[in-house]
Amino acid sequence: MKKFEEIVALIISKIEQGSYRPGDRLPTHRDLAYEYGCSIGTASRAYAELERRGHCYGRIGQGTFVYGTAGDEAAIGKGAIFPKESWSEGESGLTDLSKNSFFHAETESRLRDAAQRLLRRNDPVAYFSYSDSRGRPRDRDVAAGWLSALVDRADPENIIITQGAQSGLYLAMATLANAGETVATEAFGYPGIRAAAYELDLRLAPVAMDRDGMIPASFAEICRRGNVKMLITVPTNHNPTGATQPEARRREIIDIARRHGVTILEDSAYAPLHSREIPSYYDLAPDIAVYLTTFSKVMSPALRVGYMMAPDNLVPRLATKMTTITWMTSPLLLDMVNFLIQSGQVAAQGRLLVDICHRREKRAREILAPWLERSLSPPDSPLAHLWVRLPAGKSMSEFVASARRENIVVIAGSTFAMNKSVDVGHIRLCLMGEPEEKRLYKALGRLATLLSQENSPLMVT
Repeated sequence: MKKFEEIVALIISKIEQGSYRPGDRLPTHRDLAYEYGCSIGTASRAYAELERRGHCYGRIGQGTFVYGTAGDEAAIGKGAIFPKESWSEGESGLTDLSKNSFFHAETESRLRDAAQRLLRRNDPVAYFSYSDSRGRPRDRDVAAGWLSALVDRADPENIIITQGAQSGLYLAMATLANAGETVATEAFGYPGIRAAAYELDLRLAPVAMDRDGMIPASFAEICRRGNVKMLITVPTNHNPTGATQPEARRREIIDIARRHGVTILEDSAYAPLHSREIPSYYDLAPDIAVYLTTFSKVMSPALRVGYMMAPDNLVPRLATKMTTITWMTSPLLLDMVNFLIQSGQVAAQGRLLVDICHRREKRAREILAPWLERSLSPPDSPLAHLWVRLPAGKSMSEFVASARRENIVVIAGSTFAMNKSVDVGHIRLCLMGEPEEKRLYKALGRLATLLSQENSPLMVT
């Protein structure tokens, strides 16, 4: 147990035993640190955890108090904090809206069936040797068949099979850009991009966005500054904003990339759950675009398999780097994926997930309408996450902490900002990870209550 956790347990014990009563002022951070022989930072962390659990609250300029008096609601602000018993059911009652996972009741049985068939059907000796780092020929043939529903050109010779989208993202960045060079990407985006750039010593240039995603003029201005080697974009169901770039905008961005010699990496993790009405970058510019998708959304994150398609001239470089980093994707996983695709189970689950996601998005938009900037997505292209605008003046960190005290986990928009200069003012809510729809809607209702409250004097330490 960490020191701050020990302090939390001791204070909760004192509250339960009556040593601290509702309304009592707790020691200052400095006094608490002295009492327990720890740093002020540890004391602050202990108070933050107590606030998260709903045992106390802070008031700016006055201190930290034990929650529970009849006047607390009036003093703190109605809906700003709820006692644990009003909502939380312990850790089992946690509603996690922070992860973009896709729950489906049949996923477990599908994976179990695929694994059992694999053990019965295959000769274990077949797994005793190394194979092509791009994937075995039969793996790439199956991949090409599945990808043909997502892109026009799916040639097995242009496919590299990776260990998921994150692995493919890192592989492309490590291959196509050198330390010190610049990678352009949306101002808000998948945090894994920022993490990979840090590891590879690459500079990130955030491209301004609007309702339709990346703004071409902003991308052009970044390219004019020079040294841009790659553009990483999520053009379909963008994470976290939900934007899908129109075809005209994609063509404009391609023209800019050609003029400046920039390779485009298209992260299409959400494309398998989106109708194919707009051509991919790989369709529009197969000579300068790399396409990447994954099974983490349509089937399971446990299937660490991603498909990358690249131009002829880039495949050897990517394959060589793949060998250097991971050698190959596990043939065991590939045989499971091949079975799930060829038996039609990936497609079937995808259709079911689209229906569920559309229903959840529709209800979520009804609950959170005042704070959403987009209208309901088409039924065949639903959004699994919502980019929720916080009311003017409302603290993002306070809101996240208030939600957590309700046992609801949300992610602050700053998590997705590619640098500190980007204005945030949003949170992301994921709709597909919670198994029970009633529980999801109840959590969204609680968040609507928190959003509708005026700022309280709550102090998050």
